[in-house]
Amino acid sequence: MNAIPIKPRKVTFDVSTVPRHWNGGDPVLTRFFDALSVHFPEGERFFIQSVRNFQDRVKEPGLREDIRHFIRQEGQHGIVHDRFNEVMVGQGVDVDKITSNLRRFIRSSQKYLPEKYQLAMTAAFEHFTATLGEAMLKDEADMFTEADPVMRAMFLWHGVEEVEHKAVAYDVYQTAAGGGYLSRVSALVVTMLMIHLVVGPVFVNMLRLDGAMRQPGVLMRGLNRLYGRRGILTRMLPEFMAWFRPGFHPWDTGMPEKVAAWLEEYGDHGDPMRASAAVYGSSPMSEAA
Repeated sequence: MNAIPIKPRKVTFDVSTVPRHWNGGDPVLTRFFDALSVHFPEGERFFIQSVRNFQDRVKEPGLREDIRHFIRQEGQHGIVHDRFNEVMVGQGVDVDKITSNLRRFIRSSQKYLPEKYQLAMTAAFEHFTATLGEAMLKDEADMFTEADPVMRAMFLWHGVEEVEHKAVAYDVYQTAAGGGYLSRVSALVVTMLMIHLVVGPVFVNMLRLDGAMRQPGVLMRGLNRLYGRRGILTRMLPEFMAWFRPGFHPWDTGMPEKVAAWLEEYGDHGDPMRASAAVYGSSPMSEAA
């Protein structure tokens, strides 16, 4: 059973006026999150199905309730990111081709991989997204410091809910599917390879579409912010690598203070924009507006 109650939330974001390079004008930092976002709707459907495959084998009432809320949250994530995908279509991104390719890849995985391993992969993906969600609200994080307020609020809402349900797929894997250390750790290796092999080319093509591939200085600065010694992804490594510890559980990291603050703030008024501004602070883009 989850450490905290999972609460599905119906939210909407007006993404119609979001600028092309919404993350501080940085094409690399923007397109990194766009390349993740464009894959989320199909990915969320895979996660939901992977958990549903074992839903009837879960005996513990609390975990059964968590699964229902997990499915509702993931479904809402897909709806919200589908709407932003429409914005990227208007920018010239071939979203249909990207999602069709991902759909074929997922169907092949579902056809040839055991259901238990699909669930282990889902738990591994959820570890990545939860670790990213926790990192979004760390004091030293600069993921969205200068981001468009709508996009920042959208990613924070998504990230916080990933933290909120971070143990559900893992607990289903450990209990209803029988668990297993080797399958679990290999699944994280496989999922990280998938992210780079599937999302990576989309990321590069988006940068090419924007002309950023002809700007080596822009590329190097952006990649350094992601992968450099103090980069966004580099700083996540200690929490991310904890997955390989034999006694690991997603709730070992607890509930980060600012994630809890977002949940409390949202609970007061139900507005993800206000929750984002209250917890993350106002961005230069919002002040300029």
